Amino acid sequence: MSGIVEKWGVPVAERGFTQIPNYLLLLNQFLDKEHRLSPVELLVLFQLAGSWWRKDSMPFPSMSTLAVRCGVSERQIQRAVNQLVKIKLIKRVNRRSNGIIASNAYDLAPLVDILGQIAKAFPNEFPRNLDRATVRAISARLGAASQPHDAPAEAEPTSEATG
Repeated sequence: MSGIVEKWGVPVAERGFTQIPNYLLLLNQFLDKEHRLSPVELLVLFQLAGSWWRKDSMPFPSMSTLAVRCGVSERQIQRAVNQLVKIKLIKRVNRRSNGIIASNAYDLAPLVDILGQIAKAFPNEFPRNLDRATVRAISARLGAASQPHDAPAEAEPTSEATG
């Protein structure tokens, strides 16, 4: 933790931190343009990762909590979660507490699986060095569950991109 204290300072480090794999941070760079996640979908994944404290217990933030943390409306969170479930990156699990419906829990095992596949396909690769056939194959796994996003065209990374 000393490195974290040096980088962020004691007050920030004492509050805690989350481990987010670089492959999750870079996920869209390993997907075809039409299968890339929206900014809100990525933020939801980051927030779910931040709420996932132990491997054997699923995170369960409420829609309102996710909305506040992501800075968007609850409806946008609902859409993002629905899309993540639809493309099978997460599984929604209904919860009850003393017989009362509680916030959903989210199984991140499908996300862990796809990130593992990306890590095997692209060990320590920079996005500009990606094999397009493998990118298409990984994207197809997400696309098999839904229609691709209607995303605006983006410029390809240049050779000066840092990854």
